[in-house]
Amino acid sequence: MTSPSSDVDMPVLAEQARTILAGGRCALLTLPCAHVRGWVGLIDDGGEPLLLVGADSPPARCADSGRRARVDVPGHNGERLVLAGVLASAAETADELVQRLGNLGRSITVTSGDISDLRVLSVAVDEVLICLPGRAEAPAGAIRAPVADRTAADRTAAGSVPVATELAAGTEAAHAELAAGTELATGTEAAGAELAAGTEVVEAPAPRRSRVTRRARGARRDAAARPGGRWSSLGPARRVELTSYALAEPDLVTAYAPDLIEHLNKAHAAQMRQLAARGVTAAGSICADEVIGASVTSLDRAGLDMWRIGPDGADAVRVLFRSPLAEPRSLGLELRLLLEEAEHGTE
Repeated sequence: MTSPSSDVDMPVLAEQARTILAGGRCALLTLPCAHVRGWVGLIDDGGEPLLLVGADSPPARCADSGRRARVDVPGHNGERLVLAGVLASAAETADELVQRLGNLGRSITVTSGDISDLRVLSVAVDEVLICLPGRAEAPAGAIRAPVADRTAADRTAAGSVPVATELAAGTEAAHAELAAGTELATGTEAAGAELAAGTEVVEAPAPRRSRVTRRARGARRDAAARPGGRWSSLGPARRVELTSYALAEPDLVTAYAPDLIEHLNKAHAAQMRQLAARGVTAAGSICADEVIGASVTSLDRAGLDMWRIGPDGADAVRVLFRSPLAEPRSLGLELRLLLEEAEHGTE
């Protein structure tokens, strides 16, 4: 079911797996023995997924029964992380979790219901698989991992809770402070309907049909209902060694990049136009007043990729930071320095 992985690329796979989990805000929880599947709120707690569900939801009732659970986490770029292990109740309540994360500079906002009505579940991860997008030929003997089957009822959630996680302060820029606690995208709407805390999803036994037909239909429904978009064509599943997974650190800049980009484009459009005017491009820099529009398309530790619309049309530009970002909160300082340089006309 999985393709072989060499020891050489195992640390890379482990970092990718941790990065996908760190950037996740929701996950598809499956309890095979209980015939339950649905989207739940997700928090990365050092590589262990913490799930926020309704207090009286099927997953909450199944916790501590020794049943195994599967957690599918969609990545920002079409990847999929699959974690498996025994489902259990977390030692802390939802309120205690919010307080602990707040002390670390993170905050949790529930978009539906009250945080006190939620229950925190944990998964003791003992198996890690990662599926990366691509249509390359699978290695000999490898079988492409099917996308998890879904029923029509799965378009609501199994005790799921839409959760918006926020970053810590430190993202301010000159002239207009970048919101302390940069808002992260919730990405928790399935099939166009907001997930409600405590909504139950129990799969009824399906009539006997062709296994291939059921799997194909499930794959189509799963792609259509995935929050925030579709899973791309996935390559073979790669098994990640538990030791490597435990020792790996996530790339938080990559994990939070889509949310930071959305914040910059929505809340700081004028500042992005100012930066885009001085971006590196074949057309050279132009006056900020000539920039009609600008949009950040990607962000990495070294800088921003943007589209700039000027008098002669659109150009792809690159804006380099003075120093590589050590963490997402470093973004505010780098943007402030760049904006000050742009204002004073310095290089």
